[in-house]
Amino acid sequence: MFLIYGVSDCPYCLRACADLMEQDKQYVFIEMDFAKDYRKMITQKFDWTTYPIIVILIAGEEKIIGGYEELLTHLAS
Repeated sequence: MFLIYGVSDCPYCLRACADLMEQDKQYVFIEMDFAKDYRKMITQKFDWTTYPIIVILIAGEEKIIGGYEELLTHLAS
């Protein structure tokens, strides 16, 4: 399952959701519009400063994929 940390007006966040939906992949979109402190915590946790921040859950463990471009590469492989 994919986790997409993002904001609701981000075109790359929305496109990531659409691409995963088109490929019938399960995902959760975590909207962080009004969570300034949480956004800071997530960017520090994954060492990623742009949105979306895309993570995959494998056996309960989170592994960062990266942003939208990295998602495309991951889906193509």
